[in-house]
Amino acid sequence: MKKVSILIAARNEAANILDCLRALAALSYPAQHLQILIGDDASEDETAALIEEFIGEKPHFKLVRITATVTALKGKTNVLAQLAHHATGEYLFFTDADIEVPTDWIQNMLAAFKPNVGVVTGITTMKPHQKMVSFGDLQGLEWLYYLSFVRLFSLFEIPLTAMGNNMAVTRQAYDAVGGYENIGFSITEDYALFRAILSKGFRFAQLFDRRVLTLSTPIPTFGALLMQRKRWMYGAMSLPWQQRLGVYFNGLLLPFLVILGFLFPQIALWLTFAGYVGVTAWVAGILSWLSLSRAWVALPVFWFYHVGMNFAMLLNFYLQKQTVWKGRTYDQ
Repeated sequence: MKKVSILIAARNEAANILDCLRALAALSYPAQHLQILIGDDASEDETAALIEEFIGEKPHFKLVRITATVTALKGKTNVLAQLAHHATGEYLFFTDADIEVPTDWIQNMLAAFKPNVGVVTGITTMKPHQKMVSFGDLQGLEWLYYLSFVRLFSLFEIPLTAMGNNMAVTRQAYDAVGGYENIGFSITEDYALFRAILSKGFRFAQLFDRRVLTLSTPIPTFGALLMQRKRWMYGAMSLPWQQRLGVYFNGLLLPFLVILGFLFPQIALWLTFAGYVGVTAWVAGILSWLSLSRAWVALPVFWFYHVGMNFAMLLNFYLQKQTVWKGRTYDQ
């Protein structure tokens, strides 16, 4: 049986960390072959105390207090680089402190490591909410919508990205790129690691399977969501120019339809109708494939949210000069 190390960076996650740890403790993978490393990144709340109390009787869990930086790394990249030094596994799994992983996550991700595959990524959506249609429901649909295209491109062996909240790499691939110390700081550390591993000749796999579906805590406010998406946009703007065209197309669709509506209202109406039907049908297919019955409640309004968010993300990327994340400010 393969030895697996799970790496989690945590900063000011008191509201979420226990749900994350409970899910990790419920993993069906044998504990004697599992190492779970949580790096507390100078949290200013009760994160570290909650972790210590929870892992007290669980020897395969370990809390690592991050008090220094290595090779000019910052934030999450610095935490993961240091956790990797503690990791003893043949495979390094990455998730976030606000994520709940499924019980058989490890086995189903490991099964995708075919010969020369260096990195595997799964899928994520939001935790279900009790309201009829919540902000979190719309975020969850958006995650699945984007990830469905990551999966589609992967079928043609075209790499787009990976997700740091649901990703695994071989230790061989991680060491081949020199770890995060050699890659350097990036606010999109998952994308940077993904691209570095592929540059060394390793293959990738992107799973679109309910068995590797992780659940994230929704971003509570629109402002905080824009800040998260600003980080996403740094990765999107690092894609090859052909793929960046798709980013601009999505971002500028709303103003295009508005302007077209003034000039040629009938054409604008038909294009809006076609876009709504196409996206809604695509997402409906995703939900059917994954058997996510609860998520259907937000489907009728998803297209409007999606088009508006794409425009807001693009606008925010160019207007907001700094990125504030987990109480820290980054110029990148």
